[in-house]
Amino acid sequence: MTPKQRGIFKSIGVTLGDFPDDIDLDDSKSPKLKMTLTQDAAGFSNPINMQDTRACFEAWCLIIKAKTNKSKLEIELDVKDIKEADYDGKLPKNGHWGRFLYRILKFSEQYNWFELSSTLGKIKDKFQNYLDSHTFVTSAPDKKPKEDIANSNLESYVEYLFCDSISAQKDILNLLSVTTIDRQLPVSLFEGFKSNTTGVFTGGKSAIDFWAVNGDTINVYELKSDNPMVGVITEIFFYSNYVHDVFISKSLDHGKGSVEIEDGTYRSYDKIKGNKGKQVKGIMLSNSNRKGWHSSLGKPTRNEIKRIMNANGMSGAIQYEFLEYQLNPLKIGGYYISK
Repeated sequence: MTPKQRGIFKSIGVTLGDFPDDIDLDDSKSPKLKMTLTQDAAGFSNPINMQDTRACFEAWCLIIKAKTNKSKLEIELDVKDIKEADYDGKLPKNGHWGRFLYRILKFSEQYNWFELSSTLGKIKDKFQNYLDSHTFVTSAPDKKPKEDIANSNLESYVEYLFCDSISAQKDILNLLSVTTIDRQLPVSLFEGFKSNTTGVFTGGKSAIDFWAVNGDTINVYELKSDNPMVGVITEIFFYSNYVHDVFISKSLDHGKGSVEIEDGTYRSYDKIKGNKGKQVKGIMLSNSNRKGWHSSLGKPTRNEIKRIMNANGMSGAIQYEFLEYQLNPLKIGGYYISK
């Protein structure tokens, strides 16, 4: 953290240990805090993933709001040296840039203490017009999730444990009437038809860790196992809005553009396509022992972030929660999970 950042945080009563040097802060227009990302963080030049500490602006904004002693603090987001002409109002030039545009659109709509710079605001409006004037399609899974659990990474292994254990679903996830639970839900979006050149968001391995239809609620889970990241907040924000706009409103929320959901049965895709859900619940799930939550996400901060996130003006259509579990080693190798 730079001395400038440290001084600004001290002035608003915020203690942070590892705020990234790449994000510039300016408090010259107090009580407004200006946050400026690099173009890489916005996915514009040499894109970095949205969960990276240098790119997850939603997470840092919410952490700052949760920790500050300035109740009326507002946060403005900008991108260094960006110009309105850098976006032509058409298909974003790459999926990282497309996700960033969608994220700033949704975050600025849902939180009245957050705003965009004049340039970003104009770019956001172009992107909204683009969404409202096109038809989009999703991408259904074309195969089963990986079953070679013994050779999976830790989070894939734990993901499998949650989806395979009724007791974990009941005792940890609080699922009492689950009808469907499955893994690796794609979050891709294409303009008009699927191709390598029509992707609005990143494709490939971009997917929700696991999800459940629970009554009239679709639960989406971002899982961390010994992987403490503030970016968990950014990921769940994007995934929750995607699921709402694609599988509930089916119109990217504003009702002008439309989404055609591809047919498919792998990973229960037909079940989420055919659901009658009314609400999305975005759940951030991490182990509370070993290397659990990020140091900036202590329990009081998580509780305040949850309160702020849920005051999103969506009339309950999207709500958020933090859950935790214990990750325990087995004597014969591997792990088991418990409450």
